[in-house]
This record gives sequence, structure tokens and C-alpha cells, in this order.
Amino acid sequence: MRTRSIIATAVATVALSAALATSAQAKETELVDRSLFDGTPERTASTLHLEGPTSGPLGGAMALTVTAADGTLPSTFGACEPVDVAAVLTVAPGETLTVNTTGEACAHIVDGTLQLNAFFGKKDVTYAGTEHKSAKLVGDGLIAAAHHWYGGQASFSGAFRW
Repeated sequence: MRTRSIIATAVATVALSAALATSAQAKETELVDRSLFDGTPERTASTLHLEGPTSGPLGGAMALTVTAADGTLPSTFGACEPVDVAAVLTVAPGETLTVNTTGEACAHIVDGTLQLNAFFGKKDVTYAGTEHKSAKLVGDGLIAAAHHWYGGQASFSGAFRW
């Protein structure tokens, strides 16, 4: 069920972005889709923190902190637990989107790799910067992350009307 929700959200985000691009407000709506690769994970029994530069425009970065709601992240293969998620995405120097939401962390069924999916809505996002007057999320956004044996990866996706 969760996979279908993620796919449906991704398809809806792309479709909505394409529809808005053809409207009169196309100059004000942007799909913010950034990925963090090779983030050095800092992991404890109850938290995972990833931080580093993102793909996209120069100066972009993301800091992501996942905190277990019950005090421990899942470690049993296939187990899932609710988590609190805090992300700060630097879209450009001096321009940030901050998200505070909840999500679900799971230990992968095959190798126990920690996986995270967290949806967020417009009430979960705050904008700070001087480039735009404000930022309004169009639809829902998604934060996904994983802690693999070779490092951490994370992604942030959402359509914003500036």
C-alpha cells in the first residue's frame, strides 16, 4: 500500500507540475526536486542524521534528522516504526525550506537497511529567504532517505508556488 501511495504522489506531483507549467502562473511554480548522495550518516539507536550538498543549483544542501517516536529505530528485518522528521533544504544560498513532519522508518526485509518515507503538506513547511515573498506547497511533498552500508542518501520533492 505504501509503495502505491509513493508512486501515486510522484505521478501526481509530475502531472501537477506539467499542468501548472502551461498555465499563466508557470513562472511562479517550480518543482523542487533535490537529492543528497554520499551523505555521511550519523546514527544512534534513536536517530539518523544526514547532511551534505544536493544535486541541482550550486549552493544547495540538505540536513535531515530522523528521530524514533518510541526511542529506537527499527532493527528487525521488515519492522517499521513511526518517526519524526526534520529537514532543512537550502534551495539556493540564503533561501531555505524547513519541513517538520512524521513518517515511517523500516528495516529492509532483505538486509536490514534503514529506509524512510515521509509525506508533508503545506502546514509542515516554512520558507526563509529574500529571493521570494513566500513559498506555498502545491499538493503534497515527499522526503525519502536510506542508510546503506556505503553511506546515506536522501531526496526531497515538492511543487512550490513562489
